[in-house]
Amino acid sequence: RGFKFRDGPRGVRLLEDGTSTCFPVAVARAATWEFDLEKRVGRAIGLETKGLGHNVILAPTINTLRHPGHGRAQESYGEDPWLLGHMGIAFTEGAQEHVAACVKHLAGNNIEDTRMTNNAVMDEQTLRENYMRQFKMVVEQADVACVMSAYNKVNGFYCSENNHLLSDILKGEWQFPGFVVSDWFAAKSTAESANAGMDIEMPWRVYYGQLESAVQNGSVSEDVIDEAVSRILRIKIKFGFVSLENKVELDPSVVESDEHIALALEAAEKGTVLLKNQDNVLPLQRDALTTVAVVGPFADKVRLGDDGSSKVIPSYAVTPFAGIQAAAGDGVQVVTSKDASAAAGADVVVVVVALTPQDEGEAILDGGDRDELGLHAEDEALIQEVAATGKTTIVIMEAGGPITMEAWKEQADAIVMAWYPGMEGGTALGSLLFGDINFSGRLVQTWPKTLEDEPVFGNHQAETDFNYFHGYRHFDENDIEPLFPFGFGLSYTSFELSNLVLSDTKVNESDSLSVTVDVKNAGKRRGVEVVQLYASYPNTLVRRAKMELKGYARVELDADETKTVTIQLSVADLAYYDMEQKKWRVEALAHRIHVGRNARDLPLVGEVAVNAQ
Repeated sequence: RGFKFRDGPRGVRLLEDGTSTCFPVAVARAATWEFDLEKRVGRAIGLETKGLGHNVILAPTINTLRHPGHGRAQESYGEDPWLLGHMGIAFTEGAQEHVAACVKHLAGNNIEDTRMTNNAVMDEQTLRENYMRQFKMVVEQADVACVMSAYNKVNGFYCSENNHLLSDILKGEWQFPGFVVSDWFAAKSTAESANAGMDIEMPWRVYYGQLESAVQNGSVSEDVIDEAVSRILRIKIKFGFVSLENKVELDPSVVESDEHIALALEAAEKGTVLLKNQDNVLPLQRDALTTVAVVGPFADKVRLGDDGSSKVIPSYAVTPFAGIQAAAGDGVQVVTSKDASAAAGADVVVVVVALTPQDEGEAILDGGDRDELGLHAEDEALIQEVAATGKTTIVIMEAGGPITMEAWKEQADAIVMAWYPGMEGGTALGSLLFGDINFSGRLVQTWPKTLEDEPVFGNHQAETDFNYFHGYRHFDENDIEPLFPFGFGLSYTSFELSNLVLSDTKVNESDSLSVTVDVKNAGKRRGVEVVQLYASYPNTLVRRAKMELKGYARVELDADETKTVTIQLSVADLAYYDMEQKKWRVEALAHRIHVGRNARDLPLVGEVAVNAQ
């Protein structure tokens, strides 16, 4: 038996007839800031993969969101390498309880329009810290079975024949024991790819059909072939399908099980982010309403995400209108229209706007990157038309990345980022708007006010310079005020943080530091706070970000309840990559520890000295 691959960032993709559980897209699940939930999602997707007769899931995707215009922003876990790595670890550990996981795409796969040919140019520190750190974490901490090489070039060499990426770093420094597979049709050569460390060419042996000749003419050694075979067999043995006698155990009953659908709902509830709530217009009060209008071209239409390799088809999906109607109950009439007409007799108007696979998605399917970050002009006009009526206007956005909104933000009373929320997205939305559950999602991307606030994307160029600073690091370095900072998200209650305590004032590189904070729910209802920890390096002698995420704690509290939360900080996570010494180093100096609610709201500050090694 060979490997039976299936795509899977948001569920099992089936090319033939059939359905599977459609979870919220990866960026939505990252917005839950809950590693355990992502592990459960990985476990569910792995189980469905196995139940449908396959043995490798092509997930997780952990590419860094370098620019919010990236067409596949929805498939990854955001812009921060530390968070990307831990989310990737969680998914991999869950999935590999049942099947092999394949982490992708190594490396610098951050542009869609020219992904097949683009040359990502960056120095070694940028490569290691911002685009490979998360892969290192998943390889070393989750024992992932497979790594997929990307389409693009890095520093002049295609990833599938990039000796530095595949042999020097992945298989050399990191001691990766699994196998490397090319992205579909990404291979460009026979000898160069084999010698660089690509073990399997997919989907056909266009180049690797010539391996026998390459061995005979001496351009590929038998040792290279032996190593690739060993890696492949090692994974087959580990996951129990090395022999032709091993039978495929089909179990379609696990697909779209009640448990998995409930998990998809939980992920949608926890990942949806409340961005604005002027005068606490939310939650909606049923006893104060007669009619709610849900309007827009996507009000009663499902948006699950891209139609490319991440496409998942469930047996059903709940639209925003259907979910809000169900949550409203018998005493509130819920009406809908594609235009603003249904707003006329309503007390509250929910405007649903969305991006499409043509706006953002795989370029091979008429999608690609976004050159503009705003909504369609007609969607902005719809929001403004509804707001002009004077009725309470709630805007729901379904998309995979940041949306600029300077043209209409002030006119909306409430704004919600629902992402592409999966098959139970409408149900989650109804429960959140009516306050049956509280918002707890937090952004994993920095949202700019304008496109010009971002670094140059370079998505139409043959060669793109990857600057060291991206995401919140770029905004901090250039002192740019974001529309919404990394880690931002509102709740129906409020929280107070106090009493920051560090377990030590001096630590060594091998130590772990315990950071405790008191968190109080100062509001009148139960809610979740995500307490975030960032490190800064005020006396650094090298190029560093102003501050970087290094830990968090997600805590649920009743009204007026206080808890002390503990965040474990691994001192090794404070390391930077030293290009001269060609290794990771933790600087022997004072490090500041910042704790708060998002990357621009960090009121608690402590300091710890790291001793020289």
